[in-house]
Amino acid sequence: MLRKIIWGAILAVFLYCPAALAAEASPFVQGYIEGYLIKINVTEETGRTAEIETYEGQRFVLTIHPQARFLIDDRPVNLSNLYSGMEVYGTIQGRQLQTLEAYSTAQLGFINPGSKVRKGVISQINSESLEIRSQDGSRVNYSLLPGTIILRQGKAVSAVTLYTGDRVKLFFDDIHTDVISRVEVQGDSIQVKDIYRGQMTSVDAYANRLTVDNLERFYNGRWQDAPQNYSLTYTQGLPLYYGGQLVPERNWPYFRGKTIYMISKNLLGRETVDRAIIKGQYESGYTDKIDSINWFSESLELKSHRNLRLNEGTIVIKNGRLQDRYVINPGDDVYIVADGSGNSATANIVYILNEDINHSALGQHFLYCGTIDQIFEDRIWLDRYHILNQHEWERYTTDKELYYDLDSDFYNLETQSFISGEELYAGDYVVDENEDRARDLDLEDWYAWIYTDGDRIAAMAVQKEYEGRGERITAGRVAGVNNDSLVGWTITVGDSRDWSSRREAWVPKNSDLRINVAKAMIIRNGEIITADQLKPGERLYIVRSDFRAHVVIVQ
Repeated sequence: MLRKIIWGAILAVFLYCPAALAAEASPFVQGYIEGYLIKINVTEETGRTAEIETYEGQRFVLTIHPQARFLIDDRPVNLSNLYSGMEVYGTIQGRQLQTLEAYSTAQLGFINPGSKVRKGVISQINSESLEIRSQDGSRVNYSLLPGTIILRQGKAVSAVTLYTGDRVKLFFDDIHTDVISRVEVQGDSIQVKDIYRGQMTSVDAYANRLTVDNLERFYNGRWQDAPQNYSLTYTQGLPLYYGGQLVPERNWPYFRGKTIYMISKNLLGRETVDRAIIKGQYESGYTDKIDSINWFSESLELKSHRNLRLNEGTIVIKNGRLQDRYVINPGDDVYIVADGSGNSATANIVYILNEDINHSALGQHFLYCGTIDQIFEDRIWLDRYHILNQHEWERYTTDKELYYDLDSDFYNLETQSFISGEELYAGDYVVDENEDRARDLDLEDWYAWIYTDGDRIAAMAVQKEYEGRGERITAGRVAGVNNDSLVGWTITVGDSRDWSSRREAWVPKNSDLRINVAKAMIIRNGEIITADQLKPGERLYIVRSDFRAHVVIVQ
């Protein structure tokens, strides 16, 4: 009995020391602990316990739940398979370890295929490699092969769907290799949901919540009122900057009443603040094109000759994702929220407006439209066709040969139904206009919209008559999807912009757009989908003739 009392006192010292109760470090407040395994103890008096040193250097002795689960690189193991020195992550409930996951890469030598793991954010995509930024800010290039498996939400996708800003988990088959065998992409949760500003009134470090007054949301190119007295959850370790410097969480309360800019995401179905900046002086907004960038002085110059500084706290959003500031390029069309005045003004938020069919060096997608001239069992020829190049149509008078296969998607816009390659080949989509039957039935060659991967047809939609090739290119986010009783499926698009050939720039709109997609070819991940499958929040690249969309590509 005396030994139990002594052990309880020792354990209490570990669990209740003041350092452990600090809100930002206590694993019992966070509900998890991560760091390095010091040792496992199994005794009759205390049962099973694990001693863990956190990344900050604090040590905790934790009781292991009788039904606790143990994993190494996502694979179930026994407690005896864990050894001292391994990097671990454990979940805590009721002051007991419920799970303990370790990573085998601390032990060099032979590993099971796929058991070397690296995590981080894609900072650059090249034709044969990915540059990954890890949590500590370091950057490493890993080789990407044609056979590398890419998974998004458990579904295999093409490497061209990868974006800079994607949070990924990389798997390797050899401890010494940099060749990626599998990439798991965090799903839609990495996309930016909204941009907010308001006056910070309180911080709850235990619940990870910020209360903000006079909250506004940046939407359709301007700040609009949002729900008041709003309390937003923030991610553990939220980077909050002031004047380009990272502010420790313990100092946040000193900024009460200050204007704060917040970038939110959807994490596990909950809106969560992922980045934030405290305004220092005076706010200005600029919609312009970047003329030049000087990385030595960390500054950029706009076409209007205004100069703005960049710093560690500058938030950059491109393709709907948070990015490094190094993705900014001369020629980018941007909306910038600046802080300060004169030559001392700093870019707090840089929202890059540019969109394209291909968003990285991996992309080889093209969009064609034209009259179908010939159809064979594995290929077609277009006559008098156009190809979309940098948001503008280029016309060609020669024939274009394109190939299809069993995985190509075909859609009849007249019947609004899918057709097979065999039905395409056997149908009346191409006719000899000199034949009696063609003249009697008034048959003509059909018109096609074709989305390709190189010269391979990924998706193709056909219609009887030419109804315009889509003179307007629009990008934006789905705000709503509605099946209108009069005109069929329509979408509401917010945060939209049109491409202006005259200005050679994206021009933002200040109101929602309503666009009819009832007879449009809609593509997601290289496959045709129906209008009812579109989801609010998805980013779109739209080819349209005013109200009517011809092609919609989900980005």
